[in-house]
Amino acid sequence: MTPPRPQRPQNPDRDFTLAHYREILEGITASHPTLSFAEAAPLGPALLDKERFVLMRHDVEFSLKSALTLAEADHQAGVRSSFFLQYGSDYNIFEPESAEIIDRILALGHDIGLHYDVTLLERSGADPVEMARRMIDLMESYWSTKIHAASPHLPMRSGKRLEIPGVVDVYDPLYFTEIKYLSDSTQMWREGVVTRLLDRYKQIQLLTHEYHWSEEGHGFDVLLLREANRKFRSLYRRAEQNIVRFREGLRLREVRDREFRERFGGARVRTR
Repeated sequence: MTPPRPQRPQNPDRDFTLAHYREILEGITASHPTLSFAEAAPLGPALLDKERFVLMRHDVEFSLKSALTLAEADHQAGVRSSFFLQYGSDYNIFEPESAEIIDRILALGHDIGLHYDVTLLERSGADPVEMARRMIDLMESYWSTKIHAASPHLPMRSGKRLEIPGVVDVYDPLYFTEIKYLSDSTQMWREGVVTRLLDRYKQIQLLTHEYHWSEEGHGFDVLLLREANRKFRSLYRRAEQNIVRFREGLRLREVRDREFRERFGGARVRTR
């Protein structure tokens, strides 16, 4: 059952419609230049020489499709942003549909970063920094791009962040305490929506999350359940396709076994 479409809240602090997100972009671009981490990281401390800017960051927690929606809105507003992607989340960045979405985000002029889970890395027993660096290397190779920054997942809960060679951490003091940090975490602006604060703060890092924003402006609870339902339907369709494929394979097993032997029968497997 589709939840009823809520009215846009009169209080902009509680308005998480995509219409309001686009209005936020209009307000930002009217008062501040914007930067992605790909543009900011090479500057190092010289970033602070810029009088005004908003450093645009998206941590992608659950939905790459919703991330693409924000990427398109940013692009239409003339904004380049950084999208931080997870391994081991509710999405798989290497699935064909997911990889295509990331291709599209990059094609819009945005950049990607690693959104790493320290707990996941530590659970392996290997060096978390080395593992994070390997994850970055794989992403750079797969998408033929350069990753400039990394973002820890749930940093308030873990209390940890990694110093990964070759990339900046978004919670380095340069980006977290030397400039103003603002976030929409769990649809709650701590000091009010960013557009209320543009006159007060000249240098800002703005973090937004893809699953907070929708056409209807639903709460995150509704949006998370809707995303779970979408993923279930996708998995169900994939299961149906696999069933058809497996049954066809059984029907043609004798033919395909013969073709396989003819193709690979001459190969030699070297063993020790």
